[in-house]
Amino acid sequence: MDILELINTNVFLKRLFPNGLTEPVYIGQIGFDIEGRMSVNIHTKQKPAIEVAKWGNWGVDYNVIVIKLNGLCRDSASLKNWKNARYGKLTIVKNIESFIISQQGSNWSIELECDALIFNECSIYTDEAE
Repeated sequence: MDILELINTNVFLKRLFPNGLTEPVYIGQIGFDIEGRMSVNIHTKQKPAIEVAKWGNWGVDYNVIVIKLNGLCRDSASLKNWKNARYGKLTIVKNIESFIISQQGSNWSIELECDALIFNECSIYTDEAE
């Protein structure tokens, strides 16, 4: 399952990535708030299917899109060796009332159990490490 299918108000994201997020992504920021609220930013180096005029040109003005999401997180969250996190494949497991987003590398892992995710906005930047 693709994460875009789980995001409410995903119309713009589906225009950017009509085949879903097929490239590895980077969970760059996670924020937890009171009453189970959370925010999560997903960074992708996947070229969008459409050009967004205010962003400029892919590969020239930017090469990373940050998808900023808000949502509700259950009590189940696990971060191991967070400082080592890198780009990787997202795994989604849908349960009856929630879903689990996980990602792992050779020495790190992230797991979040969520009730809902809502698209907030996108930002862009150039990763010069390329």
